[in-house]
Amino acid sequence: MKKLLFAFLLLLPCSQANGQLLWQVSGNGCYETSYLFGTLHLETEEFIDSVAGLASAIESVDVIFGELEGNNLTSMSTAFQMMKEATAPRDSTIDKLLSPEDYALVDAVVKKYLYGFGLKELGVLKPVALTTYMSMMQMREMYPKSLDPGNLIDVAIQKRGRALGKRIDGLESVEDQTSVLFGAPLTEQAEELVDFCRKDDKFVDGSKQLHDAYRAQDLAAIEEIVFDTEVGMDVADMDRLSYERNRKWMEKITQTIPVQRVLVAVGAAHLLGEQGLIALLRAQGYTVEPVQGQ
Repeated sequence: MKKLLFAFLLLLPCSQANGQLLWQVSGNGCYETSYLFGTLHLETEEFIDSVAGLASAIESVDVIFGELEGNNLTSMSTAFQMMKEATAPRDSTIDKLLSPEDYALVDAVVKKYLYGFGLKELGVLKPVALTTYMSMMQMREMYPKSLDPGNLIDVAIQKRGRALGKRIDGLESVEDQTSVLFGAPLTEQAEELVDFCRKDDKFVDGSKQLHDAYRAQDLAAIEEIVFDTEVGMDVADMDRLSYERNRKWMEKITQTIPVQRVLVAVGAAHLLGEQGLIALLRAQGYTVEPVQGQ
């Protein structure tokens, strides 16, 4: 079960990455040059201009693909759908999943991060929703500028593109994404939540290290954090959270890059690994190289 939480969704690095976040795609009938960019979903708009070549990539392409299309990222209907999927069935709420001792532990940590609200008020949520919200609050405490819904990097990239007249599209639907984010068995989610609460200090340190490593564009440092035995992700979770989605996304990407210039801006883990977008595109004959100057 993964331990590095959804709030930092999908930052799996790989030793082949050479420290890059921005990659160019060419060859094999590709229409001029397209790009892949790995985001950290809590990063803010200002980071765009610190990545050499990213602003010019946004200007040069015809289409920008995100995991979700921008309006879906910020709409009330998406928020409603997320809340619906984050709510546990009545027969499987937190109090029915945890022992009294674990319930008391989780309640105390929830109150620490969620403004004094505890499981009495929030126990209707699935365990993974609580884990995610707490990890986001950790990041907000350390980096107050993070978590501004109107200023997050995925949204900002699409806004820049839209202002330039680019077509903006999503690689999956809200329903697809919520199914992945909240679909793990509730017993596993409960184990993860208790583990998070028991190792609160370690997750705080890991969150800070992860954010700092991303800011430095140092995927080797991210790799060490992600594969840490206590705060890392396992193979099953990478397959469910990243690789299965990559395989679905490839059809839309490979149908578009022969006829238009594309920027794919998704969580960085989707680019990397044996079934990451870089490897999948290379396997189909495309040349995928880091953008020079980073």
